[in-house]
Amino acid sequence: HVYSSRFGGMGPCGEWSRTQLKPPKNPSLCVNWICFPRRSIRIRKMGTADWFGVSKDGDATQKWQRKSLRHCSLRYGKLKPQVIREMDLPSQDNISLTSTETPPPLYIVDPLARGRAFRMVEEVDGYSVPQTPITPGAASLCSFTSSRSGLNRLPRRRKRESVAKMSFRAAAALVKGRSLRESTLRRAQRRSFTPASFMEEDMVDFPDELDTSFFARVRPLERGVTGQRRGQRIVVPVKKLFAREKRPYGLGMVGKLTNRTYRKRIDSYVKRQIEDMDDHRPFFTYWITFVHLLITILAVCIYGIAPVGFSQHETVDSVLRNKGVYENVKFVQQENFWIGPGSESLIHLGAKYSPCMRQDKQVHELIREKRAIERNSACCVRNDRSGCVQTSEEECSSTLAVWVKWPRHSSTPQLNGNDRQYGSVCHQDPRICLEPASVSPHEWPDDITKWPVCTRYNTGNHTNLPHIDCTITGRPCCIGTKGRCEITSREYCDFMKGYFHEEATLCSQVHCMDDVCGLLPFLNPEIPDQFYRLWLSLFLHAGILHCLVSVAFQMTILRDLEKLAGWLRISIIYILSGITGNLASAIFLPYRAEVGPAGSQFGILACLFVELFQSWQILAQPWRAFTKLLCVVLFLFAFGLLPWIDNFAHICGFISGFFLSFAFLPYISFGRMDLYRKRCQIIVFLLVFVGLFSGLVVLFYVYPIKCDWCELLTCIPFTDKFCEKYDLNAHLH
Repeated sequence: HVYSSRFGGMGPCGEWSRTQLKPPKNPSLCVNWICFPRRSIRIRKMGTADWFGVSKDGDATQKWQRKSLRHCSLRYGKLKPQVIREMDLPSQDNISLTSTETPPPLYIVDPLARGRAFRMVEEVDGYSVPQTPITPGAASLCSFTSSRSGLNRLPRRRKRESVAKMSFRAAAALVKGRSLRESTLRRAQRRSFTPASFMEEDMVDFPDELDTSFFARVRPLERGVTGQRRGQRIVVPVKKLFAREKRPYGLGMVGKLTNRTYRKRIDSYVKRQIEDMDDHRPFFTYWITFVHLLITILAVCIYGIAPVGFSQHETVDSVLRNKGVYENVKFVQQENFWIGPGSESLIHLGAKYSPCMRQDKQVHELIREKRAIERNSACCVRNDRSGCVQTSEEECSSTLAVWVKWPRHSSTPQLNGNDRQYGSVCHQDPRICLEPASVSPHEWPDDITKWPVCTRYNTGNHTNLPHIDCTITGRPCCIGTKGRCEITSREYCDFMKGYFHEEATLCSQVHCMDDVCGLLPFLNPEIPDQFYRLWLSLFLHAGILHCLVSVAFQMTILRDLEKLAGWLRISIIYILSGITGNLASAIFLPYRAEVGPAGSQFGILACLFVELFQSWQILAQPWRAFTKLLCVVLFLFAFGLLPWIDNFAHICGFISGFFLSFAFLPYISFGRMDLYRKRCQIIVFLLVFVGLFSGLVVLFYVYPIKCDWCELLTCIPFTDKFCEKYDLNAHLH
């Protein structure tokens, strides 16, 4: 083997050529290939023939033979005694490189030694052995030895990859959109420098005229790095999921669909701004899409799927009610064509629903009417001792039951020396309740709708009070999305999918709107305060189809715009547009449970118009692009006239997104005056948006309005039942 140190220096593998030498006549010689520079080589102080060991001089030939035998002895072990006697060599133990004219130790440049520019050739047991391969790209005998682990130890081969590792690499290649062969090739070319051990590379086949018994263990340099400079990192273009693709200003995906093109002549100042425009990775798009998919899957798995369709679904069954007999009852449920949970489940998840966000006037009036009726009610005790239930005088049969009404009944208690005027209440009386006890000065009021829930009774079996000793057959049940309360049986409550209160005896003792709304309980049970539904509903969907539509929009339009504006700007526009759209929908459609980022998506559509207006002067045909984009948006607004789609969220989300886009989207200026104008434009549109949002908040919380004709913007009544009214007084049975 001929070391590259004889050339007076080393270079990277790509700067050396490989020349194969024919083996000499003597088969005992071990000949390897040599690497020499492609430039001319000046060999000093020796002739070419002497240098290659083929001169007629016997001393030089014998010297080469000695070197070859010593290398063979180091590589394969001790030589035969016959060969030693023929060559007139000393004993095997005394073979030393010092007997030949070995050049003194040299400083060798090692490109593989990062952080260490030079390495000294070590001398171990009399042999000069470099620590690393001297020439990258050509393996020497010394590269297969180690000064610390012994000279006769072979290098360990790389461990074969496990099946799990190969399967994982194949799956990663499929995710990245490449074949396994291409992925393996890219991985092999990813190295920036020559590997430290050539045992990691593929074997090579040599011509037949060479003795390959020794070369079979040596692996050549891979061709992928032939033309690279020393230490230069290899750049391989790999398409990743979060690739930062350049998004030209004004020529995004929608710009291509609307045939937007730049003018032939654009000012160099404008060109420089377009080229310097930052491009971003759509992190917010991927995050919001993942959240939408996850919540939709969980909602469907937990709450199930409501009847699919466009009308109302009716369920009829025979159920035991509070009168002690079975009755045929009907449960009416709104169908969901989006393939998802029902309205009650969506409200529990956080849908936009005004009665859960503020004290609704109509709901409050219904609760007051219900309490007025309950205030004049009493316990109806059946004569056959089959039970008792809290009801009005009209619903209590005078022949089959006794209506225990104070003060007409003999069981009337006293309050401040006078008979109570309201009552009685089944299974509740201030005389037998131990906690909270009705004692002065904390006596229970005469109005039974203000009585607390009794948590501990007197343990006596008989109190001689008919409304206490009877078996109660009905308790409060909250039914529907309107929070309607009925005193009924548990079986009927379960059939109507209501919330049964076993601990209470009166509807005034429960808060049905708290049960209907779910989520965090109200700070004041009488006043709903879940204002966070304005943005919480942006992460919900009415069903699987609804979620797929949102994902398709976000992975195209939203993703394209985020590459231009960045995650922070686009997230501000997305969230604020959605909140504004939900706030407008809560004002004009208070009794509809709406979910989904419809307002946010139309706010993103408004960004496309603003981007078109900002780049109007550099586009070749801006009116053509504006017309196409306007037709698409008008079609979507017309689609919102269907009764199952909230057009108020679309309209107000689009308007708010339009104002926010002027303030947050990046822009290019066409001169100093245009720059000042657009800076003032940012402040003006921010103030306009703040004014719009503040006005909607006032209309929702301070001065609620009721606009009957406004519903025509979201549904046109082509038939009598096409736009069904969400009447609070409608019963579900």
